[in-house]
Amino acid sequence: MTIPSLNVASSDCAGSFFAGRIPRCVTLHHAASLSDLRAVLTTVTWPPGPVYLDLIGHSTRGHRLLRLGRTPIDMLDRTVARFFAGLATDGVLDRHDVVAVRLLGCQTAVTDPARRTLRMLSRTLGLPTYGTLVPLLKSHSDASGLSPRFAHVLAPG
Repeated sequence: MTIPSLNVASSDCAGSFFAGRIPRCVTLHHAASLSDLRAVLTTVTWPPGPVYLDLIGHSTRGHRLLRLGRTPIDMLDRTVARFFAGLATDGVLDRHDVVAVRLLGCQTAVTDPARRTLRMLSRTLGLPTYGTLVPLLKSHSDASGLSPRFAHVLAPG
């Protein structure tokens, strides 16, 4: 059974990354900030569960942390940590049967800070988290989002 994804992409990368002749990540929601992400998570029609929450964006240069807009997903940042703790407390992800959160950007599971964020995010949400081991390419996606054929590019937090 293939698990569907709710794909939420940083507004600064989504259009150009998925553009082209072949349909890729057809159902894509945009978030330029953490507040945009909360709005998407609370208003969107979710696929029937179980479901992956895929956050898609560029990674920062040195630490390879996923960015939503200008905000790096860094669990050492109190604002970011409070945001995700709030999602856990509110039960937003539980209500929609999210089984894992995947940070899909270039090499978001390669550096020590990136792996630390994945581990801390997993503990905060009580869910498995995954990052990527390689630079993501357009070809890693199909019409639904990250293609299951490329699950091997993911590493757990």
